[in-house]
Amino acid sequence: QLAAIRDYYECTFLKSTAWSLLHPHALMYMRQRQRRIRDGLATLDLADPAKIGEIDVLDVGCGPGGNLAWVAELGADPKRCVGIDLVPSRIEGARSRNSNMRWIAGDLLTADIGGEFDYIMLLAVLTSITDDGLKKALIARCFELLKPGGGLLFYDLMCRRPHPGNDHYKMLTYEEAEGYFGGRETRWWRRDYLRADRAKRWVPKYGLPVAELAQAIGWWNIEASFALVRK
Repeated sequence: QLAAIRDYYECTFLKSTAWSLLHPHALMYMRQRQRRIRDGLATLDLADPAKIGEIDVLDVGCGPGGNLAWVAELGADPKRCVGIDLVPSRIEGARSRNSNMRWIAGDLLTADIGGEFDYIMLLAVLTSITDDGLKKALIARCFELLKPGGGLLFYDLMCRRPHPGNDHYKMLTYEEAEGYFGGRETRWWRRDYLRADRAKRWVPKYGLPVAELAQAIGWWNIEASFALVRK
């Protein structure tokens, strides 16, 4: 299935401009993701200038490297940041932007990642995997790579009842995710993104701060959720 996922991203997903940051919803989602990356660090007591330069960070499904670039902007040492992605072209792009980080094109289950890590990010990855066994294996591998007391920052589009999915996409239920987390201490930020249609209308009309206030209220949000899971 990993080859099919890579081919889908290379041939279909990456050719779309739907997630260009010029679109209001994509910009809002990026800003909220950055907030939650910082919130995850704060939950682990790592959002501290005296500590953040000493942590090891891994981004699974890192894409063009924006999440790790943000962690470095917060103060992490780029040399202690590692990104892995199935799509070689995305890794090439990430490496060209941040050559002082370590970038790996490959499969988390078999690649030589190094580690252990204080903070692992697994953002918008599991919905691209339709095989439940593979999802379970990836989560288990993340916990293997975490230091004791470290944290896994998870994000995906969730559902409250089982989702039938298709060949390329399947949402998770909260119960399913909690099962993968194995009863570990978890902090959730549920329904965290404003609906895209509202963002597209409200950002041009009222401005980004008003749209983000509506997102913070949560009434018009989608079932897109983050979780910080401690090892």
